[in-house]
Amino acid sequence: MNKNRSLHFVLLVVLTLGLLLPTSLAALAADANNIASSQKTAITRAAEIAGPAVARVEVTKTVAQRSPYNFFDDPFFRYFFGNPDRQEEQRVQSLGSGFIITWQGKKYLLTNEHVVTGAEDIRLTFSDSTTYQAEVIGKDEMIDVAVLEITKGENPQNLPSIELGNPENTPVGAWVVAIGNPEGFENTVTAGVLSAKNRTIPKPSGEGSYQDLLQTDAAINPGNSGGPLVNTSGEVIGINTAIIRRSQQGVPLTGLNFAVSIDSVKQVLGELVSTGQVTRAWLGVVFQELNPSMAQKFEVEPGVGVLISEVMEGDPADKAGLEAGDVITEVNGKTITSDTQFQQEIMYRSVGEEITLTFLRDGKEHTATVKLGERKETTQVDSPNKDELTDEKYGITLIQNSIETKEKYDLVTNKGLVVKDVDKFGPARELEEGDVIVQAGRNSVSLKPLTNISDWQNVTSSLSKRETLLIRVLRGNTYRWLVLQP
Repeated sequence: MNKNRSLHFVLLVVLTLGLLLPTSLAALAADANNIASSQKTAITRAAEIAGPAVARVEVTKTVAQRSPYNFFDDPFFRYFFGNPDRQEEQRVQSLGSGFIITWQGKKYLLTNEHVVTGAEDIRLTFSDSTTYQAEVIGKDEMIDVAVLEITKGENPQNLPSIELGNPENTPVGAWVVAIGNPEGFENTVTAGVLSAKNRTIPKPSGEGSYQDLLQTDAAINPGNSGGPLVNTSGEVIGINTAIIRRSQQGVPLTGLNFAVSIDSVKQVLGELVSTGQVTRAWLGVVFQELNPSMAQKFEVEPGVGVLISEVMEGDPADKAGLEAGDVITEVNGKTITSDTQFQQEIMYRSVGEEITLTFLRDGKEHTATVKLGERKETTQVDSPNKDELTDEKYGITLIQNSIETKEKYDLVTNKGLVVKDVDKFGPARELEEGDVIVQAGRNSVSLKPLTNISDWQNVTSSLSKRETLLIRVLRGNTYRWLVLQP
């Protein structure tokens, strides 16, 4: 009897599956056909969400240009009237991109600062062909962001806007979408992956660098500047700002594109809207990240802390007793793991705020309370010298600095020893002609200031044949530490 009941149950299950399975398979096939016919992907969805809020940004500005029809170029007129530098003012147009956000209940457009620099007239055009006039109400050159307010146009508060996302929630390798107007081709959508975070690259002007950038291989071209980089949810995680097309050796490159992290923008957005500019806190130090060999020299664990290269005289750090060679490991108890993190821990605080710094000096831990000042430009102090030395051990030729050497290399100081020549395959290959070595020693404790060639000889002669040398170098306006390995 039990066997018969078991058999009936098995037959019932088989019949039920036989009836349901074809239906389930048919439903799955139908869903697959629907997806295939719609050709929808996460990328198309992101473009649908963010695309309507992206604008073509046309900027009109006046620039001074030399007239091609200057009759003073004629030798006859130059003989009698000289050769004045005649320039004419011309109105020119440039193109970029931008996108609408909602901030404290009002619509604004975000773009790059370099897109709207010098703008006299700004025209916005959206994908539905509606146009608006706008003006800059706030901008920050340091992170390359500008906030625009719409001044003319029908119902600007009805414009669609993009949600601000969180780059930390977008993992490296995730799909991202760039939307903009490359070469004027409106609402161009390109896709790629988030290649890396927290990148630092030099600014095109050669003065300073962009920091905390997102790197992507999504195609970005001239005209994309200021447009959004969005995740697959259609949230903006960055503002497209820079591309690298060639290596330092002139080799063509592809897929090296960068966007300002929207996290950096969030930190200054309120101040840009309310005051038009960003006032940053200032510690008064130049610093660098510690590589493993440098960490060993300063007796700290690799990956923790930043190394002070210079302390500005009279600034907050100087008043608190910090010195070049100190390693800052914590800010208000928060461990410092990178130079970018440290910079943001300082500059986004309020001017006048007091912070506690934990730092290492000669292997011993210290703390200092520092009252932050306002960010400003740095200055240098000078004094004279002369002479020359070629050190074959390190593959370097040095000359004592002087007023003449300072002028020759356009230096900001006439202290220290100036690099005249470098063996590009030798221990000092990271150095360049015109660099100034201001200190040297076996480690941070034994550092000596270099005022003449004899100082260099005294320091290096005390080292064994394969012992490394710690040096402090000034390049341009920036100090850094290096370790030379013979």
